[in-house]
Amino acid sequence: MTSIYDKNKHLNYEQRQFIELGLNNNVSFTSIASSLNKHRTTIMREILNHRFKKMPSNFSYSKNLCIKRRDCGLFDCTTEKQCYEEDICPNLSGNPYVCNGCRKKTACRIVKYYYYSKFANEEYKNSFSESRMGINLSKDAVYEIDQLISPLIKENKQSINHIYANHPDILFFSKPTFYSYIDRGIFSVRAIDLPRKVKYRPRKNTQKQRTRMETAIRKERTYQHFLEYIGQNPDASIVEMDTVEGIKVGKVFLTLLFRTSKLMLIFLLENKTMICVEKEFVKLKKKLGTELFKKLFEVILTDNGSEFFNPVSIETDENTGEILSHVFYCDPAASWQKGSIEKNHEYIRYVLPKGSSFNNLTQDNVDILVSNINSCSRDSLNRNSPYNASLLMFDESTLFALNISKISSDDVNLSNNSLKLTNK
Repeated sequence: MTSIYDKNKHLNYEQRQFIELGLNNNVSFTSIASSLNKHRTTIMREILNHRFKKMPSNFSYSKNLCIKRRDCGLFDCTTEKQCYEEDICPNLSGNPYVCNGCRKKTACRIVKYYYYSKFANEEYKNSFSESRMGINLSKDAVYEIDQLISPLIKENKQSINHIYANHPDILFFSKPTFYSYIDRGIFSVRAIDLPRKVKYRPRKNTQKQRTRMETAIRKERTYQHFLEYIGQNPDASIVEMDTVEGIKVGKVFLTLLFRTSKLMLIFLLENKTMICVEKEFVKLKKKLGTELFKKLFEVILTDNGSEFFNPVSIETDENTGEILSHVFYCDPAASWQKGSIEKNHEYIRYVLPKGSSFNNLTQDNVDILVSNINSCSRDSLNRNSPYNASLLMFDESTLFALNISKISSDDVNLSNNSLKLTNK
């Protein structure tokens, strides 16, 4: 049965002011709770947890809080006396638990309790903060976790998501808590050891006029046409395509990402040109065969880079002219429209930061890199790796043909050392 009450268990200052006003006017817990859309026990716990104790003034036996003080006549009777029995007002041991609305409070000479909204709110904020300051781990647990994660992060450069996906038994606390422990130096891992955060350059506030060639190429291949095609063919396999540069002159990566499984293919090109892209697709079609290529690459979404300005060569079979695929272009300056591949490029930058040269790399090196990336677990895949997720579309022989291997979770390595070379 669904609860009719507000699910937010924490009260704010305005709600506490309303409670104080209700107590001052002897309004019942039930009425206060109903007005705040809370359960009456929530109001009761709030009052008991944050009521303020006020001792009586030193006037007329005020130091003697024993219920028998008028009979024995002792001025300073204390709890050390066997006959001592504290005088407690019935209103404090039951509803309303405070003296806010009591008409006799001015003349009363025993211990009183009050609920003040300002005091209650300050006390709540302090306790809320303090509850998050401690470390809910034993020394043994800290040591065990540190022994596991330190080499995976420092040496293999594995992402936090990947580690969490494969070691839920030992990493039982949340990721924000984990980062908090890192910042506070609980583990030997430091913030500088964590995979880098990709920084994007600010977008220039200028608009370059599109050339006639680009306009002609994009005709019936715009992002709007892509959406229309997907709407008519919802089961179509979508592949996002891009290039990644090292230094400005030299080799580049051609990257292809299957949107559903997040499986990424990376091919090393000698130059960032149309000819190099065309050659790679010719080899890819031969490797996969016409039918499999047609199934896997039904839709290709890319940006407006000049290296992709010959879509016909990508789409068609060079021997028969058969259309095997459909190439579409994102809107200008809208790389978010192929956000999956842009996000996935972060894994490349873990190993090869911006400014790295790709000129010393071979396709074998790139195959090692892409195998590590595709073996890295993702939250978006329910803690599966792209390699495992892709088996719904590919069989292992196809992945083998593409030189993609499965790497065990603890052996995933996203450091420069994984490439088996010193890349300068």
